[in-house]
Amino acid sequence: MTDDTFRCDLSIRFDPWGHADDDELEVLVPLPADDGRQTVRDLRAPEGTDISDAHGHRRMIRLKRGETVEVSARMETRRLRPGDHLDLPPPGPVDRAPGLMTTPDAALRALADESLRGVEGQGARIAALAQAAAGALRYRYPKDARGAALSLARGWGDCGEYAFVFVALCHVAGIPARPVFGMIVAPWFRTPHAWAEAWDGAGWCPVDPNLVREGGYLGPLLETGRAPEAHIGALDPYRVVLSRHTGIPWPGAPSTRSGSVPSITLAVEGLGPVTFWHEAPLWNGSPVVPYLQLPWPMIRHPSRATPLNLLRRQRAWRFRVGAPSRLLPRNPLVWTDLLVLHPLKGLAVVMMAPLVASAVPPLAPALEIVVWAWRLLFPVGMLRYLLLLRLRSAGWLRLEAALGLASPRTGGKFTERTG
Repeated sequence: MTDDTFRCDLSIRFDPWGHADDDELEVLVPLPADDGRQTVRDLRAPEGTDISDAHGHRRMIRLKRGETVEVSARMETRRLRPGDHLDLPPPGPVDRAPGLMTTPDAALRALADESLRGVEGQGARIAALAQAAAGALRYRYPKDARGAALSLARGWGDCGEYAFVFVALCHVAGIPARPVFGMIVAPWFRTPHAWAEAWDGAGWCPVDPNLVREGGYLGPLLETGRAPEAHIGALDPYRVVLSRHTGIPWPGAPSTRSGSVPSITLAVEGLGPVTFWHEAPLWNGSPVVPYLQLPWPMIRHPSRATPLNLLRRQRAWRFRVGAPSRLLPRNPLVWTDLLVLHPLKGLAVVMMAPLVASAVPPLAPALEIVVWAWRLLFPVGMLRYLLLLRLRSAGWLRLEAALGLASPRTGGKFTERTG
């Protein structure tokens, strides 16, 4: 194994029964597939009907009451460096046409035109649009609605909204592009994530507009560069792709939500209000789900919000990373960031250390060193974390704009929007 590859056992567990009171559920499950950057071995998943197309590999399964979805695979992923491309087919119609949540409005068209003024070459155009998307938003999780036009108007969104804005800008410019949904599976940094892919004329290259903006903090955690350019046409080795595009076809009859549903309802650009996991609304005449990152069940009989069900809902979806080829980042300076990302684990060690030292006196000196190291390094990590908070703070951005200070950025040249 080289420094550019990462291996792990990935397992995903999905339990919908805190939300559903059905006797049986149809569930659409995204599955990882080979794409020239990730290799999938020993894939195990419940039996069902397989579907493979431009959106990726997925399986429609049926769960009886109480059964859970268990997916596992041995994953090998590699780093993509500038100039590398994914081993995927050239663009098709779905890669060129505006989709759900990526349809440009007048503001997106104006931003694309402004960003590409005087820019020549497909690679340079993609980079300019990535910079524009990065400067258009600050990070904030949307709980009410999703879509590129809405997020641009609000000036904020999560990783998915960064990808939607970038894809919409590419479509304005005639560049084939699509959002990508998956996970970051580094043992020290695990989270669902979304980014994008764009066609540069020679192949598909990855673009992560979220990290174009926040790579100064997040880049070293993923063992990539801090500069925005490190996240345009390149990708760290810790990504697992589950699906591509929005508007994933639902392989069944359209379904609408039933009565009062105690779940997440979002306004999805192109569809209107959608209650996640309870309906497959029509888009262009066919039933779809907005995007596929978590399994999508079709719940027709919502469960009651009992204490047990509420607890079960908190653990509906989990994924684990086992037997990783690397446990920690190579750069020890990044370890201070891990203390901030996992504060409860560090506090637990500090609180348990005196008890363990009393029970096993020979360990006391080593435990004291660990406690003092945590006390010294945690504040350092918090100071570094302020770099990320600065980029995400609307008040901070407005203050710097009012004072005429340089806008916070990660070393790139994107234009900050503070309105």
